[in-house]
Amino acid sequence: MKTRKIMGTLALACAAVLATGSLASADGAKWTVRNKERDSITVIAHRGAGDLAPENCISSLELTWGMGGIPEVDVRTTKDGHIMMFHDGNFARVCPNASDEVKNSSVESLTYDEVRAIDIGSFRGEQFKGEKVVSIEEIVEALKKDYRRMVVIDVKKVDFEQLAKAVEDVKYQVVLTSGNDADLVKWAEICGEASDGMLWMGLGSYDDADVEKRFEKLRAENFKGIKRLQIHIAKDADGNMRPSPECVRAKADECRARGIEFQAMPWRTKDCPEAEKDLDFYKELLRLGAMALSTDRPDIAFQALDEFLAESPEDWNIVDNIPLNEVLVQGHRGMGNEMPEGTLDTFRVAWERGLVPEADVRMTKDGVIMSFHDDNFQRIIPDAPEDVRKKGVKDFTYEECRKLDVGAYKGEQFKGQKMASLDEMIAALKEDSSRMVFFDVKQVDFELLAKLTVSVHPQIILASPSYDQIKTWKKFAPRSKAMLWMPTTWSGTPEDLKDRFDKIKDQDFAGLYGLQVHVTVDADGNVKPTPEVLRYCGTELRKKGVIFETLSWTNGDKYLTYKTLLDCGCASFATDYPTETMASIKKYYEEKSAK
Repeated sequence: MKTRKIMGTLALACAAVLATGSLASADGAKWTVRNKERDSITVIAHRGAGDLAPENCISSLELTWGMGGIPEVDVRTTKDGHIMMFHDGNFARVCPNASDEVKNSSVESLTYDEVRAIDIGSFRGEQFKGEKVVSIEEIVEALKKDYRRMVVIDVKKVDFEQLAKAVEDVKYQVVLTSGNDADLVKWAEICGEASDGMLWMGLGSYDDADVEKRFEKLRAENFKGIKRLQIHIAKDADGNMRPSPECVRAKADECRARGIEFQAMPWRTKDCPEAEKDLDFYKELLRLGAMALSTDRPDIAFQALDEFLAESPEDWNIVDNIPLNEVLVQGHRGMGNEMPEGTLDTFRVAWERGLVPEADVRMTKDGVIMSFHDDNFQRIIPDAPEDVRKKGVKDFTYEECRKLDVGAYKGEQFKGQKMASLDEMIAALKEDSSRMVFFDVKQVDFELLAKLTVSVHPQIILASPSYDQIKTWKKFAPRSKAMLWMPTTWSGTPEDLKDRFDKIKDQDFAGLYGLQVHVTVDADGNVKPTPEVLRYCGTELRKKGVIFETLSWTNGDKYLTYKTLLDCGCASFATDYPTETMASIKKYYEEKSAK
């Protein structure tokens, strides 16, 4: 009862800090993909890479995956029940030199063997001669070669139960897309938590009213089954965007507020015949809040994305670019110094207050993953017998660990709190898809951790001081995020940090959601490393869409500390003083907005 009372008191004390939405007004900061890690910005290749290789064939899929994109494929079913990758209702367009009988045939009218006998590559050039229509089994085998690969499947004529069974082994690598929202509801019912549904809107006249009418229907259904939403966007004869920029921005913001990935696709029309090659068009869509791009030319989309991120100005500031309610604050070890470290009660308070808690994970003697930071129990259970204090999680079974009181050291009101198990943390994450958690791995096998947490990978941020560890983790959990943290060199120079930072920069910060720098700040606001080095780090990270986070080891409860760091371009904070940190960020925004 006392623990629940404390939790409620803390939540109430922070309510004013959390009520930040009004500060991010329509005239304030406008979200763009610069707030999103580069590796998670989606480029979807329409029909595989339809303008670069024969559409819906293995070469187009491999080409797209090689670029770092996600191929979109269309699926139909042969008359003998095989799911195959093909878009059109017949073969006339992709087999212009075939017999009339073949050209007028459909996948549905032919057997598997008959479909496989058709050459769908020659129409794109001699180098593609002999490309065959691909089966769902071949797609699955190609996905199994690399956990990082994903595919978007546009359903034309298939049985959803059969499709779900076919992709069961790679279900987290599959996104189902349709222009019919009822299809996505059906897919979600079949696949449950593994479902990933994308609604595309090919909107005829492209008027704002068309978009709003469709959104009204989706709101009434609470966007059920939709995790991604794509709008086809064109230009009229005068070069005006349709739907309008204002409409695109509004829908992008609404989707993001609902946790839905908003995608934009430059769409070819007679007035806009080369939309897929228009670099400026892509950049404008990114400025308007697109979280992903769909295109017939993924190479152009990636070029536009790289150029857009590189435009980050030297005088960038957080207030004009990141809405206050989207500044990420990491609760060090859960809630820093305010509550017991690494307990489920602590994590729940952190989530209630808008924080992302950090959990250090270790494995018990009998193979259960638990949240606990230290190597031994000396600091957390100071009154335990000496033979207990000197041991750690690895020396005890799960049941023995659960008997330990890891809350009392913080005060009587926390007495009885237990270490959180991985299963408990996963269950808590599943209660609310907006919850996130940092995992700092102390003594756990990465492949095992990735396997056990696969259902909540998008809600996990792995934190590590080792770039090699992060690369290993991302191999097993590509849908998760990762943050590299760089410890303080207390006796070093600013150049020490810059040298270490540049080694990561030389690798393009690949796989990183964020990079955290440990800093020290004195009572007068003087920071180490220097403001110049911190600004340099922030500028270079933003060019690659990587969040710049700091953890202040000194004066982490002082407003002057956060004013100094925010002035240096820091955009996220790990803290042992979450209440003071969040209040300081809010105060900073208020002061800057008042000028």
